[in-house]
Amino acid sequence: MKDITTPVPAEEMKKLATPEKRLEDMMRLGELCVEVLTQNEEHHAEAFSWWPQLMSEHSESFLSLFRVDMDAALQVQPVDSWDSFPLFQLLNNFLRCDLHLCNGTFHKHLQDLFVPLVVRYIDLMESSIAQSIHRGFEQETWHNGSATSEDLFWKLDALQSFVLDLHWPEPEFAKI
Repeated sequence: MKDITTPVPAEEMKKLATPEKRLEDMMRLGELCVEVLTQNEEHHAEAFSWWPQLMSEHSESFLSLFRVDMDAALQVQPVDSWDSFPLFQLLNNFLRCDLHLCNGTFHKHLQDLFVPLVVRYIDLMESSIAQSIHRGFEQETWHNGSATSEDLFWKLDALQSFVLDLHWPEPEFAKI
């Protein structure tokens, strides 16, 4: 900024925020979007019960505005960062429970964005589990045998919890 009266261009403001801060901002904005959509549904449900298509079109339009910033924030995240999964869970848990938004335009976009991350995480966990089996059981003796088993069970539990907590809307992919 050259002086106080000259505004900072939006592009420069985006460069100042770290990927972590941008994700944090998207999480907060996502919470606010869910809150607004929930309030709209509560306040206008009776009026729009005759025209649910109008309400879902309104919601999809509203979410498309959020989508632009969400996409930009997700693009600058590190490749092997799993910090964005809470954002997916927040939005997915809201969308999957809404009859008209579940598997709608925004929901499909959200799934498309996160499929590569989910597959990457599952692949890494699978590789880690395989390494635990190969390396751990080769070195295992009666004296230290429980460490490998504990590590293996912890990883399997973490993977199962991850998949269940996603509540992936597409049944075939949810079985992974």
